[in-house]
Amino acid sequence: MCKKLAQEGLLTICGEEVRKADVKIDVWEGMPYTVEDEEWEYMEKVYVMLHKPAGYECTNKAKVHPIVFDLLPLQLQERGVQCVGRLDQDTTGLLLLTDDGDLNHVLTSPKKSKKKVLFQ
Repeated sequence: MCKKLAQEGLLTICGEEVRKADVKIDVWEGMPYTVEDEEWEYMEKVYVMLHKPAGYECTNKAKVHPIVFDLLPLQLQERGVQCVGRLDQDTTGLLLLTDDGDLNHVLTSPKKSKKKVLFQ
């Protein structure tokens, strides 16, 4: 996808148009870039807090209901963020999503014994 964006002139990095997909770029946290005139800042990892509404599943493939990933901007969907744990389809509340696999594992693995607390 990045190759196509570059070839079509839809990608700029630090204000410079990028036309070749094989160009080497030194990236840093917060580096500005635009995709199709939408401004972004580079982030090595993404952490999202989402208030999950009822009627959405915390799964990658819809079974019966729409999935929480449909609520995210396309850029985050394509980045491969995953739910940290899950909420049932009829449950609402805070849902964490990230592409940081290490953090996800630490928070959800039974071997890590992270205490979960329900506040009401």
